[in-house]
Amino acid sequence: ALLLLRGVSGIPIKFVANPPNGRLGECEGDCDNDGQCADGLTCYQRDKHEEVPGCTGGGSDGSITDYCIRPALVPPTIALATPTPQPTVTIIQSPTPLNTTTAPITTTPLPTPLPTTTAPTAKPVQTQQAQKEVIFVDNPPKKPLNECEGDCDNDDECAGDLVCHQRDPFGSVPGCTGGESSGNYRDYCINDSTASPTTSASPTHAPTISSVPTISPAPSVQPSLNPTPAPNSVSERFKLRLYWSPNYNWQETRRETFWCWQCRGGCKVDKLIEIDHCEGADYFQYYGEDNSYRPFSNPELCVTEDGFDKESRPLRLKKCDGGIKQKWDNSGYPNSDVGFNFDKSKPWEIHPESKMDKCVTQMHHPKAHERVFIRRCHKPRINTTSKWVTNG
Repeated sequence: ALLLLRGVSGIPIKFVANPPNGRLGECEGDCDNDGQCADGLTCYQRDKHEEVPGCTGGGSDGSITDYCIRPALVPPTIALATPTPQPTVTIIQSPTPLNTTTAPITTTPLPTPLPTTTAPTAKPVQTQQAQKEVIFVDNPPKKPLNECEGDCDNDDECAGDLVCHQRDPFGSVPGCTGGESSGNYRDYCINDSTASPTTSASPTHAPTISSVPTISPAPSVQPSLNPTPAPNSVSERFKLRLYWSPNYNWQETRRETFWCWQCRGGCKVDKLIEIDHCEGADYFQYYGEDNSYRPFSNPELCVTEDGFDKESRPLRLKKCDGGIKQKWDNSGYPNSDVGFNFDKSKPWEIHPESKMDKCVTQMHHPKAHERVFIRRCHKPRINTTSKWVTNG
Protein backbone atom coordinates (compact mmCIF):
# COMPACT_ATOMS: atom_id res chain seq x y z
CA ALA A 1 0.00 0.00 0.00
CA LEU A 2 1.17 3.53 -0.73
CA LEU A 3 0.91 6.05 2.10
CA LEU A 4 0.52 9.66 0.95
CA LEU A 5 1.74 12.12 3.59
CA ARG A 6 -0.12 15.43 3.48
CA GLY A 7 0.78 18.53 5.43
CA VAL A 8 4.47 17.58 5.57
CA SER A 9 5.76 21.13 5.34
CA GLY A 10 2.91 22.57 7.41
CA ILE A 11 2.80 25.79 5.34
CA PRO A 12 -0.68 27.37 5.41
CA ILE A 13 -2.24 27.91 1.99
CA LYS A 14 -2.30 31.53 0.83
CA PHE A 15 -4.33 33.19 -1.92
CA VAL A 16 -2.17 35.85 -3.61
CA ALA A 17 -3.97 36.86 -6.81
CA ASN A 18 -5.65 35.55 -9.98
CA PRO A 19 -3.86 35.91 -12.25
CA PRO A 20 -0.73 36.30 -10.10
CA ASN A 21 1.57 39.26 -10.78
CA GLY A 22 4.68 37.15 -10.23
CA ARG A 23 5.63 33.52 -9.78
CA LEU A 24 4.01 31.91 -6.75
CA GLY A 25 5.81 30.24 -3.85
CA GLU A 26 4.98 26.94 -2.17
CA CYS A 27 1.34 26.72 -0.99
CA GLU A 28 0.45 30.00 -2.76
CA GLY A 29 -2.34 30.46 -5.33
CA ASP A 30 -4.23 30.95 -7.55
CA CYS A 31 -2.22 29.23 -10.31
CA ASP A 32 -3.48 27.95 -13.66
CA ASN A 33 -0.31 26.23 -14.86
CA ASP A 34 3.21 25.27 -13.79
CA GLY A 35 4.68 28.36 -15.44
CA GLN A 36 3.05 30.54 -12.75
CA CYS A 37 4.90 28.69 -9.96
CA ALA A 38 8.45 29.30 -8.74
CA ASP A 39 11.26 27.02 -9.93
CA GLY A 40 10.87 23.45 -8.73
CA LEU A 41 7.12 23.77 -8.00
CA THR A 42 4.07 22.55 -9.90
CA CYS A 43 0.46 23.80 -10.01
CA TYR A 44 -1.83 21.42 -8.09
CA GLN A 45 -5.36 21.40 -9.56
CA ARG A 46 -8.04 20.82 -6.90
CA ASP A 47 -11.75 20.94 -6.09
CA LYS A 48 -13.55 22.60 -3.16
CA HIS A 49 -12.37 21.49 0.31
CA GLU A 50 -9.67 19.29 -1.22
CA GLU A 51 -6.45 19.05 0.79
CA VAL A 52 -3.28 20.49 -0.76
CA PRO A 53 -0.30 18.09 -0.51
CA GLY A 54 2.43 19.53 1.69
CA CYS A 55 0.24 22.43 2.89
CA THR A 56 -2.42 23.05 5.55
CA GLY A 57 -5.87 24.61 5.25
CA GLY A 58 -7.09 23.03 2.02
CA GLY A 59 -9.86 21.08 3.74
CA SER A 60 -11.47 24.28 5.01
CA ASP A 61 -11.03 26.18 1.71
CA GLY A 62 -14.37 26.13 -0.11
CA SER A 63 -13.00 27.84 -3.22
CA ILE A 64 -11.51 26.17 -6.30
CA THR A 65 -8.19 27.97 -5.88
CA ASP A 66 -5.20 25.93 -7.15
CA TYR A 67 -1.88 26.09 -5.32
CA CYS A 68 1.83 25.61 -6.10
CA ILE A 69 3.41 22.58 -4.43
CA ARG A 70 6.51 20.41 -4.66
CA PRO A 71 6.13 17.82 -7.47
CA ALA A 72 7.23 14.97 -5.19
CA LEU A 73 4.03 15.46 -3.16
CA VAL A 74 1.63 15.12 -6.12
CA PRO A 75 -0.41 11.93 -5.65
CA PRO A 76 0.39 9.47 -8.44
CA THR A 77 -2.23 8.50 -10.98
CA ILE A 78 -2.96 4.78 -10.70
CA ALA A 79 -3.86 3.25 -14.04
CA LEU A 80 -5.91 0.05 -14.04
CA ALA A 81 -4.17 -2.74 -15.83
CA THR A 82 -5.82 -3.95 -18.99
CA PRO A 83 -6.65 -7.67 -18.73
CA THR A 84 -4.34 -9.83 -20.78
CA PRO A 85 -6.23 -11.31 -23.73
CA GLN A 86 -6.32 -15.05 -24.24
CA PRO A 87 -3.36 -16.20 -26.31
CA THR A 88 -4.08 -17.06 -29.91
CA VAL A 89 -3.09 -20.63 -30.77
CA THR A 90 -2.03 -21.20 -34.37
CA ILE A 91 -2.07 -24.81 -35.51
CA ILE A 92 0.54 -25.59 -38.15
CA GLN A 93 -0.31 -28.70 -40.10
CA SER A 94 2.39 -31.00 -41.37
CA PRO A 95 2.54 -31.35 -45.14
CA THR A 96 0.57 -34.25 -46.61
CA PRO A 97 2.93 -37.08 -47.74
CA LEU A 98 2.84 -38.04 -51.39
CA ASN A 99 2.25 -41.75 -50.69
CA THR A 100 1.87 -44.14 -47.80
CA THR A 101 5.12 -45.96 -48.45
CA THR A 102 7.63 -45.30 -45.73
CA ALA A 103 10.92 -44.38 -47.29
CA PRO A 104 14.20 -44.14 -45.46
CA ILE A 105 14.87 -40.65 -44.25
CA THR A 106 18.08 -39.10 -45.44
CA THR A 107 19.42 -36.52 -43.04
CA THR A 108 21.22 -33.64 -44.64
CA PRO A 109 23.56 -31.90 -42.25
CA LEU A 110 22.80 -28.25 -41.70
CA PRO A 111 25.22 -25.82 -43.32
CA THR A 112 27.60 -24.13 -40.98
CA PRO A 113 26.65 -20.48 -40.71
CA LEU A 114 29.32 -18.13 -41.91
CA PRO A 115 30.84 -16.03 -39.17
CA THR A 116 29.44 -12.54 -39.04
CA THR A 117 32.01 -9.82 -39.31
CA THR A 118 30.88 -6.39 -38.20
CA ALA A 119 32.99 -3.54 -39.32
CA PRO A 120 33.78 -1.15 -36.50
CA THR A 121 31.56 1.89 -36.48
CA ALA A 122 33.48 5.10 -36.67
CA LYS A 123 32.64 7.55 -33.92
CA PRO A 124 31.05 10.72 -35.20
CA VAL A 125 33.23 13.75 -35.03
CA GLN A 126 31.54 16.37 -32.87
CA THR A 127 32.55 19.97 -33.02
CA GLN A 128 31.87 21.86 -29.81
CA GLN A 129 30.48 25.27 -30.64
CA ALA A 130 29.61 28.11 -28.32
CA GLN A 131 25.82 28.23 -27.95
CA LYS A 132 23.82 31.42 -28.24
CA GLU A 133 21.39 32.68 -25.64
CA VAL A 134 17.70 32.66 -26.66
CA ILE A 135 16.45 36.14 -27.55
CA PHE A 136 12.82 37.32 -27.78
CA VAL A 137 12.51 39.70 -30.75
CA ASP A 138 8.78 40.12 -31.40
CA ASN A 139 5.47 38.29 -31.85
CA PRO A 140 4.68 38.25 -34.67
CA PRO A 141 8.20 39.02 -35.97
CA LYS A 142 8.53 41.81 -38.53
CA LYS A 143 11.38 40.05 -40.37
CA PRO A 144 12.81 36.50 -40.54
CA LEU A 145 14.32 35.42 -37.23
CA ASN A 146 17.91 34.23 -36.82
CA GLU A 147 19.11 31.22 -34.83
CA CYS A 148 17.92 31.23 -31.17
CA GLU A 149 15.53 34.16 -31.84
CA GLY A 150 11.77 34.09 -31.20
CA ASP A 151 8.82 34.13 -31.04
CA CYS A 152 8.18 32.10 -34.21
CA ASP A 153 4.98 30.28 -35.15
CA ASN A 154 6.24 28.35 -38.18
CA ASP A 155 9.35 27.71 -40.29
CA ASP A 156 8.48 30.54 -42.68
CA GLU A 157 9.24 33.06 -39.93
CA CYS A 158 12.83 31.79 -39.64
CA ALA A 159 15.74 32.91 -41.81
CA GLY A 160 17.22 30.60 -44.47
CA ASP A 161 17.07 26.88 -43.61
CA LEU A 162 16.30 27.42 -39.91
CA VAL A 163 13.20 25.75 -38.45
CA CYS A 164 10.78 26.87 -35.74
CA HIS A 165 11.24 24.76 -32.58
CA GLN A 166 7.94 24.38 -30.70
CA ARG A 167 8.46 24.17 -26.94
CA ASP A 168 6.68 24.10 -23.58
CA PRO A 169 7.52 26.29 -20.55
CA PHE A 170 11.06 25.58 -19.31
CA GLY A 171 11.70 23.41 -22.37
CA SER A 172 15.24 23.41 -23.75
CA VAL A 173 16.04 24.87 -27.18
CA PRO A 174 18.44 22.68 -29.23
CA GLY A 175 21.67 24.53 -29.98
CA CYS A 176 20.75 27.43 -27.68
CA THR A 177 20.87 28.23 -23.96
CA GLY A 178 18.31 29.84 -21.67
CA GLY A 179 15.19 27.87 -22.61
CA GLU A 180 15.30 25.82 -19.41
CA SER A 181 14.87 28.95 -17.28
CA SER A 182 12.09 30.48 -19.41
CA GLY A 183 8.56 29.77 -18.17
CA ASN A 184 6.72 31.01 -21.27
CA TYR A 185 5.55 29.37 -24.51
CA ARG A 186 7.91 31.26 -26.84
CA ASP A 187 9.23 29.23 -29.76
CA TYR A 188 12.66 29.83 -31.28
CA CYS A 189 14.35 29.33 -34.65
CA ILE A 190 17.06 26.68 -34.62
CA ASN A 191 19.42 24.94 -37.00
CA ASP A 192 17.75 21.68 -37.99
CA SER A 193 21.05 19.85 -37.55
CA THR A 194 21.03 20.64 -33.81
CA ALA A 195 17.84 18.66 -33.26
CA SER A 196 18.13 15.28 -31.55
CA PRO A 197 19.82 12.89 -34.00
CA THR A 198 18.20 9.64 -35.05
CA THR A 199 20.09 6.60 -33.75
CA SER A 200 20.71 4.00 -36.42
CA ALA A 201 19.65 0.45 -35.75
CA SER A 202 22.07 -2.32 -34.80
CA PRO A 203 23.41 -4.47 -37.67
CA THR A 204 21.23 -7.43 -38.64
CA HIS A 205 22.47 -10.79 -37.45
CA ALA A 206 22.99 -13.71 -39.83
CA PRO A 207 19.73 -15.54 -40.61
CA THR A 208 18.83 -18.61 -38.56
CA ILE A 209 18.37 -21.79 -40.64
CA SER A 210 15.57 -24.03 -39.39
CA SER A 211 15.47 -27.79 -39.98
CA VAL A 212 11.67 -27.85 -39.65
CA PRO A 213 9.83 -27.37 -42.96
CA THR A 214 7.58 -24.31 -43.01
CA ILE A 215 4.25 -24.24 -44.79
CA SER A 216 3.70 -20.88 -46.45
CA PRO A 217 0.35 -19.30 -45.60
CA ALA A 218 -2.08 -18.19 -48.23
CA PRO A 219 -0.99 -15.00 -49.98
CA SER A 220 -2.17 -11.78 -48.38
CA VAL A 221 -5.04 -9.91 -49.95
CA GLN A 222 -3.89 -6.80 -51.75
CA PRO A 223 -4.39 -3.88 -49.30
CA SER A 224 -6.84 -1.17 -50.17
CA LEU A 225 -5.48 2.21 -51.15
CA ASN A 226 -8.16 3.83 -48.96
CA PRO A 227 -8.60 1.51 -45.97
CA THR A 228 -10.58 3.99 -43.83
CA PRO A 229 -13.30 5.74 -45.81
CA ALA A 230 -14.47 9.06 -44.48
CA PRO A 231 -17.86 9.02 -42.71
CA ASN A 232 -20.86 10.07 -44.76
CA SER A 233 -22.36 12.38 -42.11
CA VAL A 234 -20.25 15.53 -42.45
CA SER A 235 -21.11 19.08 -41.44
CA GLU A 236 -20.53 22.11 -43.58
CA ARG A 237 -17.17 23.74 -43.06
CA PHE A 238 -17.04 26.26 -40.21
CA LYS A 239 -14.71 28.17 -37.94
CA LEU A 240 -14.96 27.10 -34.31
CA ARG A 241 -15.22 30.29 -32.28
CA LEU A 242 -15.01 30.96 -28.54
CA TYR A 243 -18.50 32.06 -27.45
CA TRP A 244 -18.84 35.70 -26.39
CA SER A 245 -21.67 37.41 -24.49
CA PRO A 246 -22.20 41.18 -23.88
CA ASN A 247 -21.81 40.65 -20.13
CA TYR A 248 -18.31 39.12 -20.53
CA ASN A 249 -15.37 41.25 -19.40
CA TRP A 250 -12.41 39.75 -21.25
CA GLN A 251 -9.07 41.52 -20.81
CA GLU A 252 -10.85 44.33 -18.92
CA THR A 253 -13.15 45.20 -21.83
CA ARG A 254 -16.72 44.36 -22.80
CA ARG A 255 -16.02 44.93 -26.48
CA GLU A 256 -16.83 41.88 -28.60
CA THR A 257 -13.79 39.95 -29.77
CA PHE A 258 -13.51 37.01 -32.17
CA TRP A 259 -11.23 34.07 -31.30
CA CYS A 260 -11.22 30.85 -33.34
CA TRP A 261 -9.42 27.50 -33.52
CA GLN A 262 -6.23 27.49 -35.58
CA CYS A 263 -3.67 24.81 -36.48
CA ARG A 264 -0.39 26.28 -35.30
CA GLY A 265 2.06 26.22 -38.21
CA GLY A 266 -0.41 24.63 -40.65
CA CYS A 267 -2.84 21.69 -40.41
CA LYS A 268 -0.25 18.90 -40.43
CA VAL A 269 0.47 15.86 -38.23
CA ASP A 270 1.38 16.74 -34.61
CA LYS A 271 0.54 20.43 -35.01
CA LEU A 272 -1.24 21.84 -31.96
CA ILE A 273 -4.57 23.69 -31.78
CA GLU A 274 -4.53 27.28 -30.50
CA ILE A 275 -6.80 30.32 -30.76
CA ASP A 276 -6.20 33.34 -32.98
CA HIS A 277 -8.24 36.12 -34.54
CA CYS A 278 -11.01 34.51 -36.57
CA GLU A 279 -10.20 36.24 -39.83
CA GLY A 280 -6.97 34.24 -40.11
CA ALA A 281 -8.15 30.99 -38.51
CA ASP A 282 -8.61 27.58 -40.15
CA TYR A 283 -11.86 25.95 -41.20
CA PHE A 284 -12.97 22.68 -39.57
CA GLN A 285 -15.68 20.10 -40.16
CA TYR A 286 -17.54 17.79 -37.81
CA TYR A 287 -17.90 14.13 -38.83
CA GLY A 288 -21.06 12.84 -37.19
CA GLU A 289 -20.55 9.10 -37.66
CA ASP A 290 -17.33 9.00 -35.62
CA ASN A 291 -17.80 12.21 -33.57
CA SER A 292 -14.54 13.74 -34.78
CA TYR A 293 -13.33 17.24 -35.65
CA ARG A 294 -11.12 17.48 -38.74
CA PRO A 295 -9.42 20.41 -40.48
CA PHE A 296 -11.10 21.22 -43.77
CA SER A 297 -7.72 21.46 -45.54
CA ASN A 298 -6.58 18.00 -44.35
CA PRO A 299 -9.55 15.74 -43.42
CA GLU A 300 -7.33 12.67 -42.91
CA LEU A 301 -6.26 14.24 -39.59
CA CYS A 302 -8.38 14.37 -36.43
CA VAL A 303 -8.25 16.68 -33.41
CA THR A 304 -6.85 14.45 -30.67
CA GLU A 305 -6.60 14.81 -26.89
CA ASP A 306 -3.13 14.58 -25.33
CA GLY A 307 -3.89 14.61 -21.60
CA PHE A 308 -5.80 16.70 -19.09
CA ASP A 309 -5.45 19.86 -16.98
CA LYS A 310 -2.15 21.01 -18.51
CA GLU A 311 -1.53 23.74 -21.09
CA SER A 312 1.57 21.75 -21.98
CA ARG A 313 -0.74 18.94 -23.24
CA PRO A 314 -2.78 20.80 -25.90
CA LEU A 315 -5.04 19.28 -28.52
CA ARG A 316 -3.03 18.08 -31.51
CA LEU A 317 -3.68 16.78 -35.02
CA LYS A 318 -3.10 13.05 -35.50
CA LYS A 319 -3.96 10.55 -38.23
CA CYS A 320 -7.60 9.54 -37.80
CA ASP A 321 -7.75 6.07 -36.24
CA GLY A 322 -11.26 5.96 -34.73
CA GLY A 323 -9.81 5.85 -31.20
CA ILE A 324 -11.50 7.23 -28.09
CA LYS A 325 -9.05 10.18 -27.93
CA GLN A 326 -10.50 11.50 -31.19
CA LYS A 327 -14.18 11.31 -30.18
CA TRP A 328 -16.01 14.35 -28.82
CA ASP A 329 -19.36 14.98 -27.12
CA ASN A 330 -20.98 18.25 -28.17
CA SER A 331 -23.04 18.74 -25.02
CA GLY A 332 -26.00 21.05 -25.37
CA TYR A 333 -25.71 21.53 -29.11
CA PRO A 334 -29.17 21.72 -30.73
CA ASN A 335 -29.88 18.71 -32.95
CA SER A 336 -26.37 17.41 -32.26
CA ASP A 337 -27.58 13.89 -33.04
CA VAL A 338 -28.16 14.86 -36.67
CA GLY A 339 -25.32 17.32 -37.18
CA PHE A 340 -24.70 21.04 -36.94
CA ASN A 341 -27.41 23.51 -37.83
CA PHE A 342 -25.11 26.58 -37.53
CA ASP A 343 -27.33 28.49 -35.12
CA LYS A 344 -24.69 30.95 -33.89
CA SER A 345 -26.87 32.01 -30.96
CA LYS A 346 -26.71 28.52 -29.41
CA PRO A 347 -23.34 27.85 -27.78
CA TRP A 348 -22.25 24.44 -26.56
CA GLU A 349 -19.46 22.80 -24.61
CA ILE A 350 -17.09 20.25 -26.15
CA HIS A 351 -16.23 17.29 -23.91
CA PRO A 352 -14.04 14.25 -24.48
CA GLU A 353 -16.43 11.37 -25.06
CA SER A 354 -17.67 9.88 -21.73
CA LYS A 355 -15.86 12.61 -19.72
CA MET A 356 -18.56 15.19 -19.16
CA ASP A 357 -16.70 16.81 -16.24
CA LYS A 358 -13.93 18.01 -18.60
CA CYS A 359 -14.18 20.79 -21.18
CA VAL A 360 -12.21 21.96 -24.20
CA THR A 361 -10.92 25.47 -23.38
CA GLN A 362 -7.96 27.82 -23.59
CA MET A 363 -8.71 28.64 -19.94
CA HIS A 364 -7.81 32.35 -19.71
CA HIS A 365 -9.47 35.50 -20.92
CA PRO A 366 -8.41 35.05 -24.54
CA LYS A 367 -5.25 36.31 -26.23
CA ALA A 368 -3.61 35.33 -29.51
CA HIS A 369 -1.79 31.98 -29.71
CA GLU A 370 -3.16 30.52 -26.48
CA ARG A 371 -3.24 26.73 -26.59
CA VAL A 372 -6.52 24.81 -26.57
CA PHE A 373 -6.51 21.94 -24.09
CA ILE A 374 -8.79 19.92 -21.80
CA ARG A 375 -9.53 21.08 -18.25
CA ARG A 376 -12.02 20.21 -15.56
CA CYS A 377 -15.05 22.32 -16.41
CA HIS A 378 -15.60 24.27 -13.20
CA LYS A 379 -12.82 26.81 -13.75
CA PRO A 380 -13.35 27.47 -17.49
CA ARG A 381 -17.01 28.09 -16.66
CA ILE A 382 -16.01 30.69 -14.07
CA ASN A 383 -13.64 32.28 -16.60
CA THR A 384 -16.41 32.22 -19.27
CA THR A 385 -14.20 30.23 -21.67
CA SER A 386 -15.96 26.85 -21.80
CA LYS A 387 -18.44 27.43 -24.65
CA TRP A 388 -18.03 27.47 -28.43
CA VAL A 389 -20.11 28.47 -31.44
CA THR A 390 -19.73 28.08 -35.17
CA ASN A 391 -18.52 31.06 -37.17
CA GLY A 392 -19.46 29.95 -40.67
